[in-house]
Order: sequence, then C-alpha cells, then structure tokens
Amino acid sequence: MSSGRCWSSDTYNPVPGVMEGVPSANNYQGGFGTLLMAKDLGFAQNTATSTRTPIPLGSLAHQIYRAMCAGGYSNKDFSSVFQFLREEGVQ
Repeated sequence: MSSGRCWSSDTYNPVPGVMEGVPSANNYQGGFGTLLMAKDLGFAQNTATSTRTPIPLGSLAHQIYRAMCAGGYSNKDFSSVFQFLREEGVQ
C-alpha cells in the first residue's frame, strides 16, 4: 500500500485474473467500449489539429485504438488495450 494510488492498478486493473468485477475478468466485456474511446480520442485529435496543438501521445493512443477497432476489439472494454498490445508483441 502506498499513498500514491494508481486507478488502473487498484480499481480497474486491465490484467486478467488480478481483480474480480472488472472487464478484464470477463473477457473485457462491459465497461467503456474501445469504439467509444477511439471516437473520443478522434475528437481530441481534431481539436488539437484545428488549434495547431501537438499531442504526440494522444495521436499515438488514437492510432492504437483505431487499430484495435479494425482488429475486432470494437465491442470490448477500452482496457483490452493491454491484451491487444501483448498480442502485437509490444513489451
């Protein structure tokens, strides 16, 4: 336990088998969909482009979630990015 909490680790862990009651424990079903995440990241990207504001990590995240949608992850929770990146060999 530490004073610095990490929401993705202690509340919504994306690693299957670590927590019960989260999408990763249910084949990433439920939760906030990957398609919705890609849509929202697209809105952020469009705003950044229109204001000429570079968002390199946001752009990369948008690319990743678009690839996930194209690869069959559209209906899975956004935390399935963990599984997607493992399957892609990203370490």
